Amino acid sequence: MTTKDQKNIVVLGAGVVGLTTALKIQESGKYNVSILAEVLPTDEKTTRYTSHWAGAHHVLNVTEDARQQKMDLATFAVMWELSTPGTETAQYFRRLVQTEYYSDLKLLAPLDRMPGYKVHETEGLPFGAAVGVTFETVTIDTPRYLPYLAERFISAGGVLVRASVQHIDQVIEGGADVFAGAPNPTPPDAVVVCTGLGTRFLGGIEDKNMYPIRGQTVLLRAPWIDFGRTIGDPDYWTYTIPRKSGDVGA
Repeated sequence: MTTKDQKNIVVLGAGVVGLTTALKIQESGKYNVSILAEVLPTDEKTTRYTSHWAGAHHVLNVTEDARQQKMDLATFAVMWELSTPGTETAQYFRRLVQTEYYSDLKLLAPLDRMPGYKVHETEGLPFGAAVGVTFETVTIDTPRYLPYLAERFISAGGVLVRASVQHIDQVIEGGADVFAGAPNPTPPDAVVVCTGLGTRFLGGIEDKNMYPIRGQTVLLRAPWIDFGRTIGDPDYWTYTIPRKSGDVGA
């Protein structure tokens, strides 16, 4: 299949989800993919781009949705492989032992699918905890991982365009060409929206199911912390997420 015969796809958003989505489509070899984003991974930190602020660790969601569980496990398998010691991509991840305590059993996700999973004895639980579990997982050094994804996407032939999209019709009618200054804009064959919270305000979509969650996160320099912790309760949630760089989100 020649480049001319390939379908044109536009992905909106250059966060972790947008970059990963665009990369997977582009590397399939069947499409020409362009990313449109107002903020790019190499920009200074801003509240308009949440991926820079992510902890981030990989744990499974509390859900009975089989499709969501399948995606969670597939994502973990990829990140576990990328974090293999000695590989080029291991620098963006940190493998560690994660311990989680919950005040309510209903808050416990199906973590028995994670490597090294074990349930703590009731007698040894801290005050207020109804259950405690330990398992192996990875944390992601997002400020470094984002540029890696962008570079890999561009190396695969993808196009990254800085653009402030106000209405979805701008993209549907003219694709990335409208924002790249092309003389004859061409409508894309498909548009994938990965704008996170911005989807709530994107004209033509305005998804009110997207809403912010208020929380306080502190980034500390503490390279000696080599374990993950989470304490979950219906009224509060706190965690410790050490990155490969030695920074810790808490």
